Amino acid sequence: MTQPTATGQQPTFRDLEFLVEVSQLLTLRDVAEVMDQVMQLTASAVGAMKASLFLHNGANVNWKYVFTVRKLEGADSVRVVSTVLDEGLAGWVVRKKQAAIVTDTETDERWHIFPDDKLVVRSAMCVPLMLDDEVIAVLTLVHPEPDHFNDYHLRLMTIIANQASVAIRNAQLFQSLQEQQDQLQAVLQSVPDVMLVLNEKDDIIHVNEGAASIIGAEHLAEARGMPLTYYAAQFDILDAVRESLDSRADDMAEINFEMRSMDLETDFAVTISGWEHRNTDRHGHVVLIHNITTLRNLYRFKDEMLRIVSHDLRSPLSIISGYADMVEYDIAPESVINEYTDAIKRSVTRMSNLLEDLLKVRQIDEKGLHLDSDTVMLDLVLPVAQGTTMLAFQKQQTVESDIKLDESVRGTVDTTLMRQAFENLASNAVKYTPEGGVIHLRAYEEDGHLCFEVQDNGIGIPQDSLPHLFESFYRVNPDRNTTISGAGLGLSLVKSIVERHRGQVWVTSEEGKGSQFGIRIPLK
Repeated sequence: MTQPTATGQQPTFRDLEFLVEVSQLLTLRDVAEVMDQVMQLTASAVGAMKASLFLHNGANVNWKYVFTVRKLEGADSVRVVSTVLDEGLAGWVVRKKQAAIVTDTETDERWHIFPDDKLVVRSAMCVPLMLDDEVIAVLTLVHPEPDHFNDYHLRLMTIIANQASVAIRNAQLFQSLQEQQDQLQAVLQSVPDVMLVLNEKDDIIHVNEGAASIIGAEHLAEARGMPLTYYAAQFDILDAVRESLDSRADDMAEINFEMRSMDLETDFAVTISGWEHRNTDRHGHVVLIHNITTLRNLYRFKDEMLRIVSHDLRSPLSIISGYADMVEYDIAPESVINEYTDAIKRSVTRMSNLLEDLLKVRQIDEKGLHLDSDTVMLDLVLPVAQGTTMLAFQKQQTVESDIKLDESVRGTVDTTLMRQAFENLASNAVKYTPEGGVIHLRAYEEDGHLCFEVQDNGIGIPQDSLPHLFESFYRVNPDRNTTISGAGLGLSLVKSIVERHRGQVWVTSEEGKGSQFGIRIPLK
C-alpha cells in the first residue's frame, strides 16, 4: 500500500495521484473489485487503519456487497451493519446525507461501541457515496488515535467519493447487463426451435443450439457472420426463408408459413419477425423454425381415417339398413322381430349422422371460406328462425324471435357454413329443451358485428362441463339423458366455423334452468 498523505491543508502531489488512481476505477467492471480498490485508496489517502464499505439502496442494504472493518461474514455482518445503520455513525450519515468526522469515539454519541469489539477505534470518518441525491454506499474510515481526521481529509474524501460513486454505479450497470445477457443466452439456447437472428444484410448474427437440427452441430460456431444465402443453397427450408425475406413488402411485417422440407423429410412452421435498434439504423429479422412433423403426421392420419370412414362405411350401412327393411316386409307386423329391426335402423341412423358430422369436419378443414360479399344478414338469419319454429312445433315448444335486422345490415361471410353454425345452436336448444319449453332467438348488429343468440329453459349444463363444451367428441354426461343422441361434434363445428370468421362463440348455463349460446362475428 502507498504511504499516507500529510494532513496539511494544501493538496500534495500524492493527493493528486490518489485522484488519478480513483478516476481509473471507472475502467473496472466488477463491483467487488471496485469496492475493494476504493477502500484501499481512501485508507491510504488519509492514513486510516481500516475501512468499511457497503452498498445501500433506499432503506435496504445489498448484503452481497458488505465489507466491514473486522472482516465479518454471515449473520455477524448483518447484525453489525444493521446496528450501525440504526444507532451508529453510518446511519446518521445516511439520514443526513452528509459526511461526518468523529474526533473521539468515547465522547461522540454517534459512534456505537460493540461490547465484544477488540479493535481499538478512537477516531472515525464516514462519507456517503451519492448519485442523484440518493445514498448508494457508505464508506467508513477508522484510526486507533483520537483527532486523526480533519476537514482537509473530509474534503479529499468527498472528492474521491464522487468519482467512486460513478465507478460503482457503472460496475453495477455493467454487471446487471452481463447477467441479463447471460440469462437471455441461456433462454435462447434452451429453446428447442431453430432460431436465427439476421442483420439488415441477412447475415446470421446469432444462432441457437436448435439450429443443429438443420445445419449440423459442427457448423454452429462458424454460422455466425455467414450470409443466409450460403445455407439457403444447401437446405430447402432456409431457401424458403430467403425467398420470403426477398419478397417482403415491409421489413417489420411478420411472416408465417408452413412447408415440408424434402431435404430433411420434416414439416416446419416458420415465423419471421423484424427487429430494429431504436437509437441507430440497425435492423434485421428473427427467424423461428418449429418442427411440426408429429402434428402433421397426426393430421395425415386423421385425413386417412376420415377418407376410410366416408368411403368404406357408407356402403355397409346402406346394406344393413336395406336388409332391415326387407326383413320387415317378410314378417308379420305384430312380430317381436320388428323391435329388433327398429333397433338396427336406429343404430344405423346414429352411425350415418356421425359420418355426416365427420365429413363436415373434413370439409371445413380442407376447403377455404367461400365468402359472399355484401350478404344481407336478415336473409341469413330469417330461414334459421323459421326452420327452428317448425322443428320446435313437433315438440310442442314455443319459439320467440327477436330479430333486429334489416336489409341495411350486410357483411362478408360464408353463408353456407354460417347458416350451419346458427342451425346447430338452434337445433340443440330444441333437442335439450323438454316438451312445452320456450326458446328465444335474438339477432342484432352491434359495433360492426352480427350477434346471434339462442336461449332455452331446458335441462342446462353443469358448470364443470362448460370449459370443455366446444371440444370435439365431448358430451355432457350422456347417462343423464339417454333419449338424446349425439356424437359431441356439433358445437365443435360451430366453434371452428365462427373462429374461421374471426368471431367468438360463448355459452352461459345453469343446470336445470336452461342455457344461452351466442355467436359474434365481424361483418367485414
